[in-house]
Amino acid sequence: MKTLSVLYEGLLVGRLTRDDELVYGFAYDEAWLRYPQRFPLSLALPLDAKTFGNKTTLSFFENLLPEGEVKEQLQRAHGVAGVFDFLQRYGRDCAGAVIVTDQEAQAQPPQAAETVAIDMERVYGAIDEHQSVADVIADMNPGYLSLAGAQDKFPAIYDGKEFRLPTLGAPTTHIIKAPIQHSGIKESVFNEWYCMELARAVGLLVPKCLVTSGRHPLYVVERYDRYRGTDDLVHRIHQQDLCQAQGITSEFKYEDHGGPGIKQLYQLIQSSVASSKIVTSLQTFLDWLAFNLLIGNHDCHAKNISLLFKDGRNEIAPFYDLICTAIYPRLKRNFCFSIGGRTECSTLGVAQFKQLEQDLSLRPGTFSRRLAEIAGKVAFHKEGLARAMCQSHPRTKIPLRISALIDDRMRSLRL
Repeated sequence: MKTLSVLYEGLLVGRLTRDDELVYGFAYDEAWLRYPQRFPLSLALPLDAKTFGNKTTLSFFENLLPEGEVKEQLQRAHGVAGVFDFLQRYGRDCAGAVIVTDQEAQAQPPQAAETVAIDMERVYGAIDEHQSVADVIADMNPGYLSLAGAQDKFPAIYDGKEFRLPTLGAPTTHIIKAPIQHSGIKESVFNEWYCMELARAVGLLVPKCLVTSGRHPLYVVERYDRYRGTDDLVHRIHQQDLCQAQGITSEFKYEDHGGPGIKQLYQLIQSSVASSKIVTSLQTFLDWLAFNLLIGNHDCHAKNISLLFKDGRNEIAPFYDLICTAIYPRLKRNFCFSIGGRTECSTLGVAQFKQLEQDLSLRPGTFSRRLAEIAGKVAFHKEGLARAMCQSHPRTKIPLRISALIDDRMRSLRL
């Protein structure tokens, strides 16, 4: 039996185990179950003295790992394979509040981070050679890895000028994404920056973000699962994505792969946020859905929306990974959720939105009106924002292309 400790600010939350048959389990520590500020890792792992089984355990911990090509490159380069090995080596700065380590728990308060500068020439060199920047950062001393997701990225502390890594497992404050290097996918960092800033302009809650102007542009986003306390130290905030919350591994994050659809996510939010925030949280979810439809983000699956645990309650986290995938012909053409039984944007209309409203037990016209309202705000802001970005970063053209694509989608949706 192999064991890893799951810690929160030096306190033992519980233990992740893997037996000789590669079966995983997780159990909360007895002291954690008595701790006044305790919290569950996810809705699927409620505070309980039992040992959770393989599937439920993996639904939380496997969703912390990289996916796709990033994961494969790290496996080849560093000889890591499987959930246990990844977390044993790189579990010091996961999404959310906990760290996963083979070290024993040490009940000590957070300390100021000692840091070392990242050699950005190595990062840029990896981009030049079409190699993984996550692999470069993982190979540094200290090695860090932004675990979750398919994009090539790394965590760091960023002060507006320099990227640094903490030396003792302290929290990072930013996530940095490199340009996607698949054939046919251009200017991904500007694409995401534009979509995030457009979301901010129309009133959606998104973290601060920017694009650097170095040898290669990098997309830099402030971590919303971190905060600076009154002690002037950076602390972690716990989060769970909506796959973790439902006990679903990343393999099933898409509805057409057996994952959750809109109704399932809507009901999950309805049942899990504070009663005083149910109405606003459900409207926020519908706004997220409408915005993704409008910008052509066909990759807004259940892992791309999360719950934050703040002040003892769950709330919808700021939105992230907003990107126009429809601008790239080689990527998935259909929306990742079915609306009224359809996924092709050009076939969506009044009948499908009425069906969605019926499925969610909404008053007639609720989603259609919200979609039209968001569309009006998007139409007002999109071109001016695109022109401003292209003027400040002459190397990019994609914001204007996305702005034009949004016009096409609005016509298709008859808005």
